[in-house]
Amino acid sequence: MRYKVVGPPGTGKTRTLLNEVQNYVKKGTSLNRIGYFAFTKKAAGEARDRYLKVETHLSKKDIKYFQTLHSLAFNNLGLKEENVMQELNYKRIGEECGIQVTYASYEINSWNGIFSSDSEYLNLINLSRVRQTSPLEELDRNEHLGKIERFKLDAIAKEIDDYKKVNGLIDFTDMLDKFLDKGNIKNKFDVIFVDEAQDLSLIQWKMIKKIEEDNQCDVWVAGDDDQAIFGWAGADVDSFIDWESKEIPLQQSERVPSEIQTRALGIINRVQDNRIDKEYFPKKEEGEILIQFKLSAIDMTKGDWLILARTNPLLKDVGRYLKSQGLFFETAKGNSIGKALYEDIGYWNQMRKGEDIPEIQQQRVLERIKEDEIHCHLEWYDAFTNVASPTKDYLRSMLANNEDFNKEPRIKVSTIHGAKGGEATNVVLYLNQTTNTMKAANKSVAKQDEEYRVWYVAVTRTIQKLYLIKCNNRQKEFKI
Repeated sequence: MRYKVVGPPGTGKTRTLLNEVQNYVKKGTSLNRIGYFAFTKKAAGEARDRYLKVETHLSKKDIKYFQTLHSLAFNNLGLKEENVMQELNYKRIGEECGIQVTYASYEINSWNGIFSSDSEYLNLINLSRVRQTSPLEELDRNEHLGKIERFKLDAIAKEIDDYKKVNGLIDFTDMLDKFLDKGNIKNKFDVIFVDEAQDLSLIQWKMIKKIEEDNQCDVWVAGDDDQAIFGWAGADVDSFIDWESKEIPLQQSERVPSEIQTRALGIINRVQDNRIDKEYFPKKEEGEILIQFKLSAIDMTKGDWLILARTNPLLKDVGRYLKSQGLFFETAKGNSIGKALYEDIGYWNQMRKGEDIPEIQQQRVLERIKEDEIHCHLEWYDAFTNVASPTKDYLRSMLANNEDFNKEPRIKVSTIHGAKGGEATNVVLYLNQTTNTMKAANKSVAKQDEEYRVWYVAVTRTIQKLYLIKCNNRQKEFKI
């Protein structure tokens, strides 16, 4: 039996799937025969952790099939990480083919198969793989931005294939291809759950069908076509929309206030192509939308915050400003300052009092001090002579602001794509668009629709207050 859970932002799609996991277990289904797959490793891990909070007698080893589809294929095929193409391999291919490749890799630690590069040749070739087309067919769609030479595109695609064969390597799409080509898969399932299903590529949908056919199992998929924002990476939202199944609509948002929802619907209703009609009720709270012209006009000293922009370059000044204000924050690269330094301050204070601390911690503290400058009467910021002054100033400023380093940062800084699935009481959204983003959206109706979905996702991360930061150049401002 097939089921499709469809729900707008904050309606509890993951919770619905996890409740069904519990129902299958209560009916006698072994956890070893239940697969729960999400688009990213992070989302699969969060679903697993939420399940373990309810089923406290279980541990991670008891629910090993909470993972991505790429992880399932990787493990099923008995692969090792050294078998997988890395950034260095793509750079070498670029050198052989006479194209400059500064970066080319799959999203680190996500295991979702999203590939990105500064080479449009490599991006087109990878896109053709996940869409099950040819590089030249992708070129003819005319969704790329730079100048691409047909003969070179075809030659590079062949060079990649030859390189992988000679070096015994595979890429993320090869994993899925090999999984599909395999006879009977190793894993046996009575039911599988697929979260974030609107983000799956065509080849991933084929994988779902293979698991279903090989096991004759139930399949639950959950998602929201309005949040399908990975078309540039090969996501096939039409497969989600057209998936024949019993549809289970979720209609009540527990996140989005009414005023925010009204503004969000004004964006998503601009979508022209294939879309699931849905009824969607906001929270009773009205929420609030505030217009600002700069980040410095917003007081972020309290509460939880999500600062969003369309692309990473548009966020380049945000971290610098937050540091100048002594605010603790998180980006895709990690926390704005490591916890180790904060811990070493505590150890230093213990040492000053003559208290014993473990030798390894003592050694770590002493590494922050030049050998001839160890003075136990000094405060940490004077004693830690091997720590850069700007770092010490930033940490002292955060301590003065009572930032809690034992918790996750209150403030998260992210692209809109990176924040998908996230939420915050307060959302700050930069309305700037880059020239390339605007050019890409004008390539086709499908690309324009995807852009509307991106901004819809951004607005609907809001639990209470949405701050819209206007763009100096109004021609580059997205209209919300």
